[in-house]
Amino acid sequence: MDHVDEEIEIPNYFICPISLEIMKDPVTAVSGITYDRQSIVQWLEKVPSCPVTKQPLPLDSDLTPNHTLRRLIQHWCDENATHGVARIPTPRAPPGKLNIVEEIKNLKKFVVEDSGREDTLKKLEVLAMEGETNRRMMCEAGVHRSLILFVVKCTLEEEEEGQHLKGHVDESLRLLHLIGVPLNDARALLIENDQILESLTLILHQQDFINKAYTIVLLRNLTGNASSHTVERFGAEILKGIIGFLKDVVISSFNVTNPSVSATLQPSSSSVRSKLDRSLVIKRGVTAALMILLETSSWSQNRTILVDLGAVSELIDLEISYSGEKRTTELLLGILSRLCCCADGRAEMLSHGGGIAIVTKRVLWVSTVADDRALSILNLLSKFSPENKVVEEMVCVGTVEKLCSVLRVDCGLSVKEKAKEILRDHFDEWKRFPCIDVPLLTKLLSS
Repeated sequence: MDHVDEEIEIPNYFICPISLEIMKDPVTAVSGITYDRQSIVQWLEKVPSCPVTKQPLPLDSDLTPNHTLRRLIQHWCDENATHGVARIPTPRAPPGKLNIVEEIKNLKKFVVEDSGREDTLKKLEVLAMEGETNRRMMCEAGVHRSLILFVVKCTLEEEEEGQHLKGHVDESLRLLHLIGVPLNDARALLIENDQILESLTLILHQQDFINKAYTIVLLRNLTGNASSHTVERFGAEILKGIIGFLKDVVISSFNVTNPSVSATLQPSSSSVRSKLDRSLVIKRGVTAALMILLETSSWSQNRTILVDLGAVSELIDLEISYSGEKRTTELLLGILSRLCCCADGRAEMLSHGGGIAIVTKRVLWVSTVADDRALSILNLLSKFSPENKVVEEMVCVGTVEKLCSVLRVDCGLSVKEKAKEILRDHFDEWKRFPCIDVPLLTKLLSS
């Protein structure tokens, strides 16, 4: 609709009950109520009932095109064209189950054949972006399995063939990101094909930034319901690839105007990838990466690998440059608290100029979970690291002042106990600094 004169009266039955706008593609639900197709589909993805009658209405229930009403609306628009009313075009037929089934057949064929791959992937992406119903049908039909097998086939083939198929791998990863991997199928996939992790590792060490994000989300989906043994045996190359992705995120945060960096980090097929929110893909990739690192750092051998790969420094840089999300900070502090359980991890933390400062800043700033994890880090550093260096830095960056604040506000008992322990352990050293309010500190420790 363009600008419409106020005196034009729009028939009530032209208006969608959800959007309260003239319907462009009127469809009638099984409840007997007519809606605009886009509005009712979006509604049913959140609420499985008719907005007017409250009758249960599954997402995949039939929506019958109301051609008569659509023609009436188009005729009315034509008659009022002189008043600035734009004609509503005839909508194209939405993809149905037959379309999806046909493309799934083609997909399963192209895992072993060369013909029709590009066309099939593009059609499946269009279908997936139409709505949740299509994506669910794809998962039920095993599209995710065929795509994963195809990605494995391409990445593990000889280098020249792999380069030839790179575009198909990009599209397959993007489509997998759209439809996801059902939790009940993820574990079986890893058991059935031991080359999946090897294949995803190779992608993590390639240059494509967005593909790395897709791969890490996929890796998390596959291992989220897997046995602890699967996660424990993650090799150094997988962990190196994940840390490399987080480093890219930091670089992109600091160098968004740097042409050389942008050339590496920008998506390679922007015309297609623009359909997906790039920042959302990166955000999901960061969250998935941190969840994987948090789980893998439960084992001492993995903590050693992560520290050797420079994880401590990259995580601190990530929190300084990128984080603003509560969940991201909680995960990141959880990983650092585990890495600080080993001497090398604490040494890396102290060698970073902003380590103690950023952890201190996050206390009483994010959540109770973040407070507990941040205090655990500070406690480990103050107990087991070179005393003079830690004491002096904690004074300089405001840690002592923040710990006193913890004791003065309403927060968790365990957090208060950790703050008291740190302050009590180094009281004799801190009271020598003129900037420390010794009477206040004494009072807080005695309360």
